[in-house]
Amino acid sequence: METMLVEQGKSTPVPPSMLMSTLVGSRSWAAGHLNDVEWKVDIQKDALEELDFALDLLRRTAVPMEKADLKTFRLDACSVMMRRVKAMLDDGAGFAVLDRLPAARYGEEELVRAYWLLASLLARPVAQNQAGDRIYKVHNTGRKALPGSGVRPDQTDMEQNFHNDNSYNRTQPSYIGLLCVRPAPQGGESSILSISSAHNRLLETEPELLARLYEPFWVDRQKEHAPDEAPLLYEPVFTYDDRLKARIGLLPIYNAYAMRGEQMDARGAAALDALKRVFRQPELSFHFTMEAGQIQFVDNLGICHRRTAFVDAPEASRRRLLVRTWLRDEGDVGYDG
Repeated sequence: METMLVEQGKSTPVPPSMLMSTLVGSRSWAAGHLNDVEWKVDIQKDALEELDFALDLLRRTAVPMEKADLKTFRLDACSVMMRRVKAMLDDGAGFAVLDRLPAARYGEEELVRAYWLLASLLARPVAQNQAGDRIYKVHNTGRKALPGSGVRPDQTDMEQNFHNDNSYNRTQPSYIGLLCVRPAPQGGESSILSISSAHNRLLETEPELLARLYEPFWVDRQKEHAPDEAPLLYEPVFTYDDRLKARIGLLPIYNAYAMRGEQMDARGAAALDALKRVFRQPELSFHFTMEAGQIQFVDNLGICHRRTAFVDAPEASRRRLLVRTWLRDEGDVGYDG
């Protein structure tokens, strides 16, 4: 027998995969709870000494960073630190900030190499586009993220909605790493929000619209697909199969309907508006500003993130620059996973 939600005299079918109970535990947090939760990890002297030695070895052997074998280096203290980070991502609040690599002493190239070594101890870096790039620069290119353009919002200075990365691909990364090489002179504040908490709030306040988020939407694939494949996906925002999973990317959804030249169904538009209302509830989101040398790691399947718009410096050497890794041990290293 089909389960129905009744709201103001209207009956809405409940999708079979919809989670109807409140999620509890360390991942279902509100911002105020994080004052008492460990989320910042100091990079200790012994870990920095290991990285210094590894960077020196990379310079002397001229081995490309992405082909370096971690077993070549003695990274015992770094490994202990990254196991702690993984526990925070898997069993804690779902994010951690490493504080910090010595940005002034290392310079950009060595910062990225040290970051790569640490991220690789968490999980395997995978491709972030069809070209196979596993290191991705997040910066303002001056382009606009228009429907069908393939320009991602992370290549602009625009404000981003809450999202989890690569919601427009069949296989999403498990973890996201972000190294801050240079913060913006103005703006660019980071925020995170628990996907479980967002789901709980919708279940409590607007369950009939939550049900629509378990039904498919069109999604712009950002031109990251094989030439013979369709440019759009048709997927729900939420699924549940022993674990809540989400594809939260509002701009790719809106752009997909613009690409099709059609209006979104009224329930779908209302459901996305309900999700945005949850995103705007200040007690749910946690805010911080990244500084040069800091590294942010998040559980991409349990945490969504955003950043505010920013103003860049006129000089290229001072412009905002973050470097991203996507990390996943499942599937293969390619973009499609």
